[in-house]
Amino acid sequence: MKNLSTILATLVLVFAFMNSASAEDWEVSTTAKKKLNPYELSKKNISTGKKLYQTNCKSCHGDPTKANMLPLVPAPSDLGSQNFLIQSDGEIYHKVKVGKDAMPTFEKTLNDESKWMVIAYLRSFDKNKKRAVVTKAVVNPEVTDVKIELNVDTEHKKLKAHLTGLKKNGKRTGLEGVELSFLVKRSFGQLDVSGEEAYTDANGKLLIQFPTDLPGDREGQVDLTIKITDEDEYGVIEEKRVLSIAVPTNPKNPLDERAMWGTRANAPIWIIASYILGVIGIWGVIFMVLFQVFQLSKMRTKSS
Repeated sequence: MKNLSTILATLVLVFAFMNSASAEDWEVSTTAKKKLNPYELSKKNISTGKKLYQTNCKSCHGDPTKANMLPLVPAPSDLGSQNFLIQSDGEIYHKVKVGKDAMPTFEKTLNDESKWMVIAYLRSFDKNKKRAVVTKAVVNPEVTDVKIELNVDTEHKKLKAHLTGLKKNGKRTGLEGVELSFLVKRSFGQLDVSGEEAYTDANGKLLIQFPTDLPGDREGQVDLTIKITDEDEYGVIEEKRVLSIAVPTNPKNPLDERAMWGTRANAPIWIIASYILGVIGIWGVIFMVLFQVFQLSKMRTKSS
């Protein structure tokens, strides 16, 4: 029992040493540390950074300040914690760019602007730099019953969304400066066709150009979801529509082809042949063994 306790204590110390060593191995030059984020911490940039973070970082690092990281060794950092944000913009940028060990490099995955947008989003959790945040956010009146209305210009492939809310006096008003996401359902997820400037104007309206070459089903239909990108302020607000606005296509079902991922009826010929030959071979061996046992018993009967 004493030996077991000693072994467990040793393993704990080894893992602790590995974690601390890994955390201290980041080498960031003085020049890199002095880099400053060239983009202001505006509501738009923070929102853009949040979308990039959720796509590229959340799976391992979890939600900032929530400490719900993936249980890896070494453990990923909570990128919204003050212990992490004590680093300079340049340090964070360098680590995002080069990566280390389990942390992948984003040098080619994200361009420079996207990396800085992620840092802007993380910096919004920094209590020590709140005064440095440049806020140009539009202040909308307090509203309830927020809705998204959609008008479609099928001929020119344009989508016009109108975001409104109900004021205390009972009148509906447009909500300005709110980012909307236009998502088209695809086979393996959602395709964002919003573009870069997907913010409502002073009247709460937003006009976007639907991709002219996006394929749909046989009738050119697609499933479209329009939603408020940042759900923190108004909650989950979305509008779903089936639109005949895409390019009509005759989509091929990958399960209809002879492939590894196909159904049993459409399995590759070589797999079917291998399976049949394998079954024949196994039964052949079984019959051979039984035949040999029968022969042995026959020889024993003759000798006796």
